[in-house]
Amino acid sequence: MIWILLYTVYLILSFTYKEYNINSHIEYISDLNKNIKEKIDEAEKIIKYKSSLAYKNKILKEQQSFKNKWEKVIYLTTEKIYNKFTLEEVPKIEDQIDKVVEDNTLKDFSIFEKWLNLLYKKNN
Repeated sequence: MIWILLYTVYLILSFTYKEYNINSHIEYISDLNKNIKEKIDEAEKIIKYKSSLAYKNKILKEQQSFKNKWEKVIYLTTEKIYNKFTLEEVPKIEDQIDKVVEDNTLKDFSIFEKWLNLLYKKNN
């Protein structure tokens, strides 16, 4: 009789344990499903925004410098990038004079003499 009683208790405990496992898996899957639905909704909003004309217009203005006639577009950059394109080394006056003199002398040369000058400067 004790064996029968122990066996029934064992069956009841095993059944409740299996039921607990099944319920915990169901909760986990429902939470996972809820999170996936939220991410899908968020992705749909992003896709809807990126396919809108306002977003395309914004991208055109930012990347390709398009703007409407009445608009004034400003570009915000870091100081490092700004200085890269705005700060130029001022050439020395002697270099500028040498370049002007060289340009004036090259104007008087024939095509053959220009080629010789180019080749001679390349070799040095």
